[in-house]
Amino acid sequence: MSRVPSEVPDRDVPPCGCAEPGVAGASTCYCGVEDLLRIIRRRYSLAVMNAIHGRGRARYHDIATALPAMSSSTLAETLHALETARLIRHERHSDERPHLMYAVTDSGAKLLARLRELLTEVDSA
Repeated sequence: MSRVPSEVPDRDVPPCGCAEPGVAGASTCYCGVEDLLRIIRRRYSLAVMNAIHGRGRARYHDIATALPAMSSSTLAETLHALETARLIRHERHSDERPHLMYAVTDSGAKLLARLRELLTEVDSA
């Protein structure tokens, strides 16, 4: 039997059937993948990661300039979601003008590399 609490709507139950990561067992729980896909499916998530990764580190303004069609509020929300997922991180710099620098984490870089490999494989098929 499923161990999904009754207050979780059916549409929000992940494919593995659990309501919390790990409840269905490591070999069948896809909650982590589902959470990751939810974040990278967001419009601009991968574009933001690529804008940062291509520069090594980037300021908010650099990212906004690279993606001019993206609103400031969408960029802020996307950066927050990517940080929460630990795909990017920010560092505070207090030079003459304090600012944040964003960088792709090791996990984020691995994700981008694997997605590129997947696209290459699909294109060559």
